[in-house]
Amino acid sequence: MIAWLISGTALATDEIQSRFDAAMQAIEEGRLRTAREELLALLDTNPSLHRARLELARVHYFAQDYAQARAQAQIVLDDPETPPAVRTTVLAFLAQIDADERRDSRRHQWTPSIYAGLMYDSNVNVGPSRDLIDIGGLPFIVTPESREQSDFAWVVNPAISHVYNPGWRFESGEQTGRAIWQTDLSGYYRSYFDEDDFNFGVVTLRTGPAWIVPQRWRAWIALQGDQIWLDNGSLAFFTSINPGATWEINRDTELTVEGALVNRHYWDNQDSDRDGWEEILRLTGTRYFQDRRLALQAGVGYSNFEADADRFGYQGPDIFVGAIYEAWTDGLLYARVGYRKFDFDGREPLFDIGRDDDELRYTVGFQHLLREGPLARWALQGDWTFTDNDSDVAIYEYDRHVVNLGLARAF
Repeated sequence: MIAWLISGTALATDEIQSRFDAAMQAIEEGRLRTAREELLALLDTNPSLHRARLELARVHYFAQDYAQARAQAQIVLDDPETPPAVRTTVLAFLAQIDADERRDSRRHQWTPSIYAGLMYDSNVNVGPSRDLIDIGGLPFIVTPESREQSDFAWVVNPAISHVYNPGWRFESGEQTGRAIWQTDLSGYYRSYFDEDDFNFGVVTLRTGPAWIVPQRWRAWIALQGDQIWLDNGSLAFFTSINPGATWEINRDTELTVEGALVNRHYWDNQDSDRDGWEEILRLTGTRYFQDRRLALQAGVGYSNFEADADRFGYQGPDIFVGAIYEAWTDGLLYARVGYRKFDFDGREPLFDIGRDDDELRYTVGFQHLLREGPLARWALQGDWTFTDNDSDVAIYEYDRHVVNLGLARAF
């Protein structure tokens, strides 16, 4: 960006040129600590080498050490021998430093958002999800087909996120990282037009630290609580701890490892057999193409749920593949196919057989950001999900179509 600025500075020897080239190569490869050491050593013996000094300012800027970046650039600006064209560029660089420092020095950042829309559900009776309540909670004397009821619902999902930036920095290899504290509070409510016994709501609070080394890795650990309502009555409270990390293998490849330890507690005594602990581990790979317009993802995970009653406990793997494509300006398409295996621990009452479920889930969707008109800055979102659940116990077999269409905005 500014390596060429001091055209009037002559590099005295081949050794100086070689050391400068080594520092530039280190910058290009993201080895900031090595670049900083090379440039400082070069300036120790050649303090008037402003070309190197500006590159050192750039290294400090990349490391978010704005005070040092400003100090090095100011030395060049204060030199009366600095050409006018170079002064103009250095002044622009200093203005960029000031703007980024003001942005990054903000201790608190709040981001409210909201989604509101309509949903069509072809099989309301299955319940919100198998983790909350499934068709096993309904009378055994009816067939899955007779239980299947379709309905429309309205959905609202407000949320607010807070990032606390204490200004903590740390060294990580060649890079400088920062630590933040993230908190998210969200609500979700689904109200069916006719089948209001299945109205569903949840309030989620998630908080915890994160560590970020730009273009290298990020890690986090969060404590989460979910209060859940069904049929406008309090159903359950889930508590979980969620650690994870993402490594940027290169510019276009990421690898993420996530885990969760979840405690499920149901408020009603008749559901107490569903109480228990779940352990989850998941590995996800992401690869970007077409200058990051296209992302392909694949993941594999494993869950183990130890419920108080064996018939509700299970374990099994899950796998998925997906894609996200920026198909047009301000618009994207996405698709995902997932498979989960549920090997239940106990035997089903009345049937006296073990239960194994195989769940296939297909999702396609889109998002388009509106730029003009009364809905400017709102995003139109829509998706369709088809779930096909096959089970050794006939009453648990079902399929389900869910269609969503709504508007979302972050403020």
